[in-house]
Amino acid sequence: MAVALKEDCQRVFDEQNQEVREHVVAGLEQIKEGKIKVFNTACDGLEKKYRDEAISN
Repeated sequence: MAVALKEDCQRVFDEQNQEVREHVVAGLEQIKEGKIKVFNTACDGLEKKYRDEAISN
């Protein structure tokens, strides 16, 4: 049972890690397109999204 739980936790971690990467790449694309002028703005938006999501879960 402990192995199954560990595998579930690892799967969730991997999925979240991939989602964060996708959001970072999307933020970089927005910067390239001129939609966001400052990289810190993109990072602040990601941080807020994930902080709020963690609280709601």
